[in-house]
Amino acid sequence: MSTNALLEAINNYNLKNYKDAFQAFKKLAKTQTEAAYYLGMMYYNGYATNQDYSLAYKYFKQAWEGLYPDAIYMLGILFEFGRGVDKDLNQAFEYYQAAAKNESELALLKIAKFSEEGTVVEKSLKTAIEIYVLLTKKQNAYAMYKIGTFYLEGKGLKKSLDNAYSWLNKALSAGSLEAMNYFRFLGSKSKNDIRSKEEIFQTALSYIKNNNLEDSITLLEIAAKEKYLPGVIALSESYLLGRGVKPSPEKAFKTLLKYKELNEAELNYLIAKKYELGEGVDSSFIKAALFYDLAAKSGYELAKTALLEIRGY
Repeated sequence: MSTNALLEAINNYNLKNYKDAFQAFKKLAKTQTEAAYYLGMMYYNGYATNQDYSLAYKYFKQAWEGLYPDAIYMLGILFEFGRGVDKDLNQAFEYYQAAAKNESELALLKIAKFSEEGTVVEKSLKTAIEIYVLLTKKQNAYAMYKIGTFYLEGKGLKKSLDNAYSWLNKALSAGSLEAMNYFRFLGSKSKNDIRSKEEIFQTALSYIKNNNLEDSITLLEIAAKEKYLPGVIALSESYLLGRGVKPSPEKAFKTLLKYKELNEAELNYLIAKKYELGEGVDSSFIKAALFYDLAAKSGYELAKTALLEIRGY
C-alpha cells in the first residue's frame, strides 16, 4: 500500500500537483527514504509550502542516511551555496564525490566543474574533460555542450570550429538549454526554442532570486541583445552590483549606451543619470542634459525634474 502511495505522490509531484504531493510525502517521509528526498525538494523550492532550506537539509540528510544518491547531491548543493547551512565548499565536494560513487550524473558534473575551475581541488582541465567525455557516452546534454565550448575556445583541447559546432549541435539535439542559449545569443535561434524574450527575462529574474547569478547573466545578455528594455536595464544593474560578474560601473554604463537607439524614455533617463553622476563614465552635465531632454520629451516626469535642476529651465 505504501509503495502505491509513494508512486502516486511522485506522479502528483511530476504533474505539479504539489498540494497533494506535499501532504503525501509528509506522511511517507517518516518511513521512506525516497519520500524524504522529495519532501526536501518541496521545501527547497517552496512547492506547496514556504521555502525553507533548513527543513530541506533535514529531509535531504534523512534521505542521505538511506543512501539516496539525489539527496546526497542536494546536500552538496546546500553546502556549496550556504543554503540552510554554513557555506563549506570542502564539505560540498565530499558530498558530490559520495553521490558520484552512487552514479549521480549531476554530481559528476559538479566534480568536473570544481576540477575545471580549481575549486577545493587542484585545477585540472584533463580531469574535467575526462568526466565530460564519460558523460557524453551516457548522452548527457550538458557534457556535450561543455566539450563543444572547449573545442570552440581551445581550452584543454585543440581549437576546432568544426568539432565545436558538431558537439554544440549534438548538445542542442540532446536538449541542452545551454546550447540553446548559445545559439540564441548568436542570433541562430533553434526551431525548438519557443521562448519569448519576455519569458527569457522572467527566467533570468528567477535565477537572480535563487542566487543562480551566473546563469542569469547569460539570459539577460540574450534579452538585451533582443532589445528588451527590462533586460538591458537588469544587465546594466548586474554589472554595477557585480551580480554574477565582476563589478564594473564602466560596463554598466556601456550596456545602457549600447542600446540608446531604442530611444526609450527610461533608458535615456538612466544614461543621463550616469553622465550627471559620473558613474562609469566621465561626468558631463552637457551630455546628461541631452539625454534628460530626450526622456522629458517622451513625458518622463523624473527627467523633467532632473532637467530643471541641471539647467534651470
